Amino acid sequence: MKKRHSVAIVIPVYYKEAPTLARRLGEQIRFYRKALRHYDWTIIVANNGPRKDVLPVVRSLMRKHKHLTYTDIDIPGRGIALRHTWLSCKQDLLAYMDADLATSLHSFPKMLSLLSEQCDIVIGSRYVQGANIKRTFIRLILSKFYNFLLNTILGLHITDSQCGFKGIRREVAQEVIPSVKDQEWFFDTEMLFVAKEKKYSICEIPVEWYEQEETSVKLISVSLNYIKNILRLRFSSFFYFLQPQSS
Repeated sequence: MKKRHSVAIVIPVYYKEAPTLARRLGEQIRFYRKALRHYDWTIIVANNGPRKDVLPVVRSLMRKHKHLTYTDIDIPGRGIALRHTWLSCKQDLLAYMDADLATSLHSFPKMLSLLSEQCDIVIGSRYVQGANIKRTFIRLILSKFYNFLLNTILGLHITDSQCGFKGIRREVAQEVIPSVKDQEWFFDTEMLFVAKEKKYSICEIPVEWYEQEETSVKLISVSLNYIKNILRLRFSSFFYFLQPQSS
């Protein structure tokens, strides 16, 4: 008999996303009830800012929906929210997506199927065959340039490291995440780099992705941070033998 996998779907949330949170979570719950009937699934809202904006919204929904839970992370940063929540999860399969749902949920069952059967990590890509995206020209160019740097300097060989739509097996997360240093926007890119170094498989799936006007990402500062961290990883990989190794 095929195993019924358990799934934790983490939604990192910042207080600026509170006004649309109830609608976005409601959309997910309705979709998962139909599409994930063969999984034991839970949505975990990982609040990464002041409680007063997010907590009342989630509490109201939690009274109606048993599949929804909540956790607080006192330190700002998407990376620390994912690290804290994923390492605390007991579910078989772990996933996350951005709170704005820029990525269509229709790709999610495919992600879980691949994680269940053959892939250690599955990431959504806006740049493989079958993907459908809508975004501003400047963000498209910056994204393409960033992925070019990532593949050229780090040799990661993936088309889209930034898409906020990723899944990982729990046992892989336990091995990979403790080695990831970044706690903010570069967290999941560094996670992919560490996973590649540890010889885990990374699969990409095409997604539908539509840029959201309410995004809280600061384009220039985040882009500079990405480049700085790419160079950090390249430099540290040259001198990996000098790094203290955990026992």
